[in-house]
Amino acid sequence: MNTKPNRRSTTLLGLMLLLALVSHAWAASEKVLYRFHGKDGWGGGSVILGTDGSLYGTAGGGTNSCTAFGCGVVFRLKRDAKGRWQDTVLHDFDGDDGWFPNGTLIADKAGNLYGTTVWGGSKGCTGLGCGVAFELVRGKGDSWTYKTLYNFSSGGGLWPYAGLIFDSQGQLYGTTSGGGNFTACTGGCGVVFKLTPDGKGNWTESVLYSFSDRDGNGAKAPVIFDAAGTLYGTTEYGGTGAGNVFKLTLGKQGQWTATALHSFTGNKDGYEPTYGLALDTAGNLYGTTPFGGTQGEQGWGTAFSLMPAKGGKWKETILHRFDENKVRGGYVSSGPVFDNHGNLYGTAALGGEYLCPSGGSVGCGVVFKLSPHAGGGWAETVLHSFGKGNDGALPVGQLFRDDANHLFGVTDQGGYAQGNCGTFSGCGIVYEITP
Repeated sequence: MNTKPNRRSTTLLGLMLLLALVSHAWAASEKVLYRFHGKDGWGGGSVILGTDGSLYGTAGGGTNSCTAFGCGVVFRLKRDAKGRWQDTVLHDFDGDDGWFPNGTLIADKAGNLYGTTVWGGSKGCTGLGCGVAFELVRGKGDSWTYKTLYNFSSGGGLWPYAGLIFDSQGQLYGTTSGGGNFTACTGGCGVVFKLTPDGKGNWTESVLYSFSDRDGNGAKAPVIFDAAGTLYGTTEYGGTGAGNVFKLTLGKQGQWTATALHSFTGNKDGYEPTYGLALDTAGNLYGTTPFGGTQGEQGWGTAFSLMPAKGGKWKETILHRFDENKVRGGYVSSGPVFDNHGNLYGTAALGGEYLCPSGGSVGCGVVFKLSPHAGGGWAETVLHSFGKGNDGALPVGQLFRDDANHLFGVTDQGGYAQGNCGTFSGCGIVYEITP
């Protein structure tokens, strides 16, 4: 028997050990910061990191009865002396003041919070309410006061799914998925709006643009500004029917003009863009679609870029097509987030390494990273696969990245799975991904 080591086998073993060490060095870890219990929150929404180190977010759930699962809440997670995250419900919606806060919150310099609810407020819109824009004012002694800034109605837009953004003058901008132009779209094609404060606590809405279906329909994503003050966003439908990327340019007479930068085809380049865009320093746009990417099939979604080209046109490039035959995730459920090295981060609601009770054999979702190659092309890395134990399932909403490159987000299910939460395999969690 020959016991002399084979050089090739030894070399191969060494390479395998080296790869294992490198993979471990690149791996990200997940930490469950909080598991919702229903009355303090129930999946959905998103989180932001405040200047005080606390996490602020929106979720379903609550104690009121818009549905059997509540009207939604605004919550805060704050570390205690032992480093544990403690949950406080800052506002429990009751329908009259809003229902279903879906978009990401924003904060002003004083720490006051601003957001929207899809429904609630005025009793129009088939009794569900047309949605509101709201503020939570931070007071002394950790008190918070809720204020409705605007009740949406048909001419001023209906059903704001997205969060708000500020301009340099303290005005708020956002989108609605309906209202505006009822001639071209049943229920209206949606609008881009501005809310202006008068300095006395009152806010006035201005409709910057009403979509007409050809240039967009059903905006569910927030808008973003570039350095020149141009607004960019997406609509879920419109254009060729599969959704649009648009820009709004302010003219000398104060009128905003819309331009459709790209209309999705519904197959290889994706369809129904639902989430927000990211802008790099060169003026290129980046986004995602939850569906498409595979010719002739529904597809698991895409990540794309749009670059300015000659003649005022924009060139689309598909950065990545998500594939149901792999464990890398699918049905993209967030817009992209940049880091300082040009990498993009996002979530996919399904796919991943682990089977999911609520999703059959397609996985519980992933947090992913897309990295550009020097010679072109992008590579995907799965930072975390949900579904192991009670670490959450079906990640939704926008990720938040802090200065240390830690990622924060929420899942729609998983976590605490008792009582009413057991109906959907858990009420969802708030998590942190550490690279």
